Amino acid sequence: MLKHFEFNTKLFFLRHYPLLKKVIMASTSTSRTKLELEYALRSSPNILYQYISNPSGLQNWFADHVGVKNGENYKFKWDDGTEMDALLVKAVQSKYVRFKILDAADSDEFLEFRIQQDAITLDIDLIITEFVNSGDEESAASIWDAAVDSLRFTIGA
Repeated sequence: MLKHFEFNTKLFFLRHYPLLKKVIMASTSTSRTKLELEYALRSSPNILYQYISNPSGLQNWFADHVGVKNGENYKFKWDDGTEMDALLVKAVQSKYVRFKILDAADSDEFLEFRIQQDAITLDIDLIITEFVNSGDEESAASIWDAAVDSLRFTIGA
């Protein structure tokens, strides 16, 4: 069941599967929405980082083909013909990876994979942040659900 909680005019929390995924949407413009998805995973931060930070890891679950030039220019390709060019702007070992989307309509748009560990329970969450067209939030979340399911299978989480 989908629940909506409005904190202010532009920030919403949605819960799909309690304790498995949390979706946070914050509108940044009338046509694009910042989508933040949080997935609980059974993995160590070091292992998970390998799957979000290097081409072979990303190719296992995120894109069908991942190419890198000069260590920072990434090209993500999917078998349906979709491509995305991105620049690696920041990577912190076992914490997060952020890519600037080069062909985005807004120059502030990015794709981020962040690993968060609860200090008390030591649970690991993968937080994915991206920008989508307004109205496409649910379909984008479904695509990420499938990708993260593939990641879970790959790492045995």
